[in-house]
Amino acid sequence: MNLLYKGKYNKRFEHIINHISGKKVTEICFGDTIIAAYCSENDILWRGLDINDYFVKEAVKNGYKAELTDIEKRGEFPIADTCIVGGSLYHFHEDLEMLFAKMLACAPTIIISEPVINLSNNKGIIGKLAKASANVNGKKQPFRFTSDSLTKELNMLSKKLNYNYNIVEQFDKDLIIVVTR
Repeated sequence: MNLLYKGKYNKRFEHIINHISGKKVTEICFGDTIIAAYCSENDILWRGLDINDYFVKEAVKNGYKAELTDIEKRGEFPIADTCIVGGSLYHFHEDLEMLFAKMLACAPTIIISEPVINLSNNKGIIGKLAKASANVNGKKQPFRFTSDSLTKELNMLSKKLNYNYNIVEQFDKDLIIVVTR
């Protein structure tokens, strides 16, 4: 990931952290525990949900409250002030309404950091290789958002689920979005 972010992978988390509000955070598809560490250092209760056994074991080993779960099959998310999804929204592109409904029920503020400039969107051999290599737990994940496709989805869902959103910044290849209900 650090290679894809040209050495600035950890820096992308600063742009998420800048928008955290309240004292309880639920982070879905957390992968790394950079936000968990920030929360721990700032007396914020962090809870992580991920489908990847390795990420969950590492988080727990490091003293963080993490749970192995399938977001799509899971009922409610733990109640929080802020719900975070960083770099994983594309996994749910076929059922974003389900994900947004769960996140909105979880917290009044959602922070999304989603890459919209991706190798998978390239035409030719690079795009084909990137699409072929993208998977989660053995399931192929070739879809990626562009700025236009993500904005279109956010607009549609905001009308259906009654929320507001702001694209607060673009860092490198990610849009940083804050959703409020």
